Amino acid sequence: MPYINIASNVSFGADKTAALKEKIARALETSMPGKTENWLMLRFDGGQSMYFGGSDAPCVMADVCVYGKQSKESYANMTAAVTEILSAECGVPAGRIYVKYTEYDKWGWNGGNF
Repeated sequence: MPYINIASNVSFGADKTAALKEKIARALETSMPGKTENWLMLRFDGGQSMYFGGSDAPCVMADVCVYGKQSKESYANMTAAVTEILSAECGVPAGRIYVKYTEYDKWGWNGGNF
């Protein structure tokens, strides 16, 4: 049940969003055991007013919310993959990309909780 919000001052078109969705889903499935695209919710917030280090040069904040726990290695693998994807697809230097993780033990879906 990951929820990933990708916020950036770079605009995402429909083609870019589709490519990012595919690549991020694959990265999730290979980096985080038990997490699949079937439960993945993605949100793309492109064209935002954002600054990193006092500059409005292209930057990205990837906020990854995960139900349950993952290993340090899983997070490291996911960060590397997401950074590579966003840098290649959006032209944002790796040093201007943050990836943040939050683990939750309470998560609701379909009128109930897991």
